[in-house]
This record gives sequence, structure tokens and C-alpha cells, in this order.
Amino acid sequence: MNKTRKVQAEEKWLIVNADDFGLTEGTNEAIMDLMIQGNVTSTSIMVPALCVERGLRAAAGFPRVLTHAGVHLTLTSGGNQRYRPVYRERALPSLTDGEGYFHEDIRLLEDNADLEEVRLELEAQIVCAQSFGVEPTHLDSHGGSVLGLASGRDFLDPVFDLCRAFRLPFNLPRNTPRQPFFSAEQKSRFQSRIELAQARGIPLIDDMISLPYCLSVSEEEARRRFQELIRSVKPGVTQLTAHPARVTEEMKRYTDCWAEREREFRLLGNPLFRRLLEQENIRLLSWREIRNKPKSAPVTGW
Repeated sequence: MNKTRKVQAEEKWLIVNADDFGLTEGTNEAIMDLMIQGNVTSTSIMVPALCVERGLRAAAGFPRVLTHAGVHLTLTSGGNQRYRPVYRERALPSLTDGEGYFHEDIRLLEDNADLEEVRLELEAQIVCAQSFGVEPTHLDSHGGSVLGLASGRDFLDPVFDLCRAFRLPFNLPRNTPRQPFFSAEQKSRFQSRIELAQARGIPLIDDMISLPYCLSVSEEEARRRFQELIRSVKPGVTQLTAHPARVTEEMKRYTDCWAEREREFRLLGNPLFRRLLEQENIRLLSWREIRNKPKSAPVTGW
């Protein structure tokens, strides 16, 4: 996937992106295994996470991780892990609690964050990833922390500035305003943000799909839903967002949904996944190729 390929609008292309690289050792191992298999085409690095440094040092022996990774912009703590800002030149009090950790409550972040502190921290996360040899392919958001999901106050202005400065796509699919789980106000706001991104020349993809997080169903039902999800892919560029992990005690401490993360690891590693893609005439793509597309061309149809 090192060459930029011509993506026709009528073809179905799928980015398989594994979120949360750096979260736990088991997460890092699962993502690297799936990238070696070729079943995961991109990953997103949580730079403030506790296992990111060890994971990226391990990835030095497998350069594909370093060249096919985006930055999972993180402004909140979560699960049983608390994260500190990466930016260390001065304190960022509007982003942190009294102990210097990111808030767990996204509403506290949206109500209190100073935009300059947001910009400093997000830029520091990108630069830190680069310092480990990562060649960022895109930006996206951990837990939707830059998207204004709680109060409607998003942080996409500084994010788009960083996309321009580092020449990176952002994961805000054009189909977002048509998602049924967003309110009318959210749909309108996302539409205006998508139009702004496009006006600023920031590459976007068409759609995004995923299994519901913490999907507590039988193994057979999970397989059925996964197959149904893949069959739902439409022409254009779609991202399949996944959270694969090997189960470790660390992961069990982080989330009650550890079994579902391990199940996604098995689903993506199953040879039946690639056969299903072939049956549905779906071709794999990476964020690296989106980043490297000709500047004057849209994501689809060049």
C-alpha cells in the first residue's frame, strides 16, 4: 500500500483502523499482529496513554506501524486510566483537574477548555508521535473529545489548523450528518464543520462503521452482526473502526468490555474476514494513501 492508487467513486474501499494503540500491552500486540496479517490497514496512537512508549519502541522492528499510524487526539481520561497532558512547557489548568490529569467527564472539558491550551496540547501529541519515528497519516479523536458531543462546543478550529499545518486528513466522514443517533442540532453543526474542512482543503472520507462498543451478545451473534456490517459498506471510502486487544489483567482493569475487544481481535484475524471482503468486492485502503493523494483530487473519483 505504499503507492497512491486511483479510487473510483463507484468502487467500495475500506480503511480498517484499530484505535487506541498505546492503551495496554495487549492492545499494542493485537494491533501489530493484525497489521502484519494485513487485515488492519491503519491505527491511531493515544500519545498520552501509559503503554505508548513501549509500544512504539517495539514497533521499531515493524516499520508499517510507524508509517500507517495517525494520532488519536486525546483530551480526556477514561476507564481506570488517568492521563496527563503531553505538553510540559507550562501547566494547562483549563484541561486538567487539581492533580494535573485530564478530566474524565467530557462536559467538564468542553465547559472549561481554553482554545490555546487545546492547541498546545494537541500539537504536542503530534510532535511527540513524530519523535518516536511515526509519520502521522491522519488525525482522529479519542472518545469524541474534540467533537463537542456533550455541549455542542467543539475544538475543531484548532484541529483543522493542525491538519493544515501538518498536511493531514481528519476523520470526520461526510456521511456524519446522516447518522440517526445525532440530534438535529448536532447534524447541522457537523454539516457546517464538514463544509469548513472541505473549504480548507482537509481530506475527508465518506463514511464510518463499527460494531457497537461493548456489544454484549453471543459469539455467533457477534459474527453475524460483523458480517452484516461489512455487507453494508457502500461505494466510496469507509472506515471500519475497531478496538482489538489481547486480554491482559491490565485490560481487565481498564474496562469491563475487555471480552468484546478480544472478540474484535478474533473477528479481524479470522480468514473469513478477507473472504467476505472479496465476496463483497471491497478493497482495502489506508489513511496513508488518503494523506498522499494528489492535492487537487477529491478522496473519491481521482
